[in-house]
Amino acid sequence: MSSIDVTIIGAGSWGRALAHNLLKNNKKILMYSRSPMHQQYVENTNISLTDEVENIFTCKAPCVIATPVKSLHEIGSLIKKENFNEPIILTCKGIDSASGEFPTQIISNYTSNNNLAVLSGPSFASEVLDDKPTAVTIASKNKIVAKTFSEMFHNKFFRVYASEDVIGCQLGGAMKNILSVAVGISDGLGLGSNAKAALISRGILEMKIIGKILGCNSDTIYGLSGLGDLVLTANDNLSRNRRFGIEIAQGSKIKDAEKKIGQVVEGIFAARGLDILMKKYSLNLPISSKVFDIINEKVNPKDAVNDLLLREQKSEFV
Repeated sequence: MSSIDVTIIGAGSWGRALAHNLLKNNKKILMYSRSPMHQQYVENTNISLTDEVENIFTCKAPCVIATPVKSLHEIGSLIKKENFNEPIILTCKGIDSASGEFPTQIISNYTSNNNLAVLSGPSFASEVLDDKPTAVTIASKNKIVAKTFSEMFHNKFFRVYASEDVIGCQLGGAMKNILSVAVGISDGLGLGSNAKAALISRGILEMKIIGKILGCNSDTIYGLSGLGDLVLTANDNLSRNRRFGIEIAQGSKIKDAEKKIGQVVEGIFAARGLDILMKKYSLNLPISSKVFDIINEKVNPKDAVNDLLLREQKSEFV
């Protein structure tokens, strides 16, 4: 390839979907893949693969990181080692289970926060690959970085909306995974549509409560990266977090349910990361707390639901 417009770290389903979208915009891509099997995916001369991640950081092009949150410290170390200073967009959704940090907070330990953007919103990879209409948010404090990635990704089938609320977009992307586990548990226990609607509504309130503490814009909570993504993942079986919740509600052990899903269930790690934030800020988020207790096998799903139902009556908004 004569030149590279953008690099991608991660050749999983989401990385391939983003590559598909960028190819539609005639971008020349260098993608890092751990496995040579993904060579079968490449049918376009505008994309090439490397199994050496260092090649990504010696390339002077904007970088898309499409790996699970747990990979970010390793990637960040390489960014620092290679003194990589190009724009970076993070497309993973979660919270670090050890520190309670969001993806941009992790990577900002290794490079300037001014280089960073996030992409979030209701977007199943399989539908992006099928050119189904999708709308997402790209957020950055740096307007030039935001413009770079917005123009790079935006097209008829993949509409991009801009935001400056970097933490708010990441909060929504992380908490929708936790709340989708809760909805999956509810559905797995056969609690009905009324319960699902209540969980989604009260879950959004929990998102709003912690968002206020973190200085997020309340509009973000009700936008694509918050309510939009939650509505998608709580109601469709393409959501691995929802399927995971159904599995454990029906009696599967946590590890067995993870194995059956076959992909990273970010809601597990996000719940552990959110627990750190809840303790740090002394927050009472009942639904999120119960998901944390369930995935850490402190309580079984039926007892967790019973505990929620027996909570004392209160005003809807506090």
